[in-house]
Amino acid sequence: MAAGLLCALLTLAGVGSASAHGLEENRATLVLRDQNHVSVTLFITFSEALHRVLAPERSFQEFILTYAAMSPEAFKVTLLKAQSTFQAETSTETADGHRLLLERWRWPEPAAVQQVLRERAMQALVAPNEHPYETALEVRAELQAAKAIASVRVSFPPAFQRVLVVSYQPKQVWVEPRRASPEITF
Repeated sequence: MAAGLLCALLTLAGVGSASAHGLEENRATLVLRDQNHVSVTLFITFSEALHRVLAPERSFQEFILTYAAMSPEAFKVTLLKAQSTFQAETSTETADGHRLLLERWRWPEPAAVQQVLRERAMQALVAPNEHPYETALEVRAELQAAKAIASVRVSFPPAFQRVLVVSYQPKQVWVEPRRASPEITF
């Protein structure tokens, strides 16, 4: 009943006008550590990505309303399927084409993801003519190569659309008490 009422209210409020523009871009940070270990941190706007992978045949409005109203148990099962798809469609390889396996994936809790969907639904109800805002959720993964990594290529699931990638290898230096650090260069 509540889901039906929410659906009717959002339809009347014009949730269809809450398009994807105005949201933060998806982004990834790749950090090379110890010459052969890469930490990957992604910040993803989940509502958009989930819509593309779980229900592309539905309007965004329909998707948000349906999945925001799911029971936590049903949503968790569905989210795990989407995460499996995202993992399978994310790949990394060295410059010479050697595939590197991403492991130790850490995903946001299903309740946090479903809350994002509920917030998007409520934004459409309260402020249908404003650009939607969504907090990007963090996803982490690691890869370990057998030898030193000089460079990698990465590709992400089509559902993520365009992803801004920042990569670096940190420089570390100890700073002793009451002493200035050595020169820190950028």
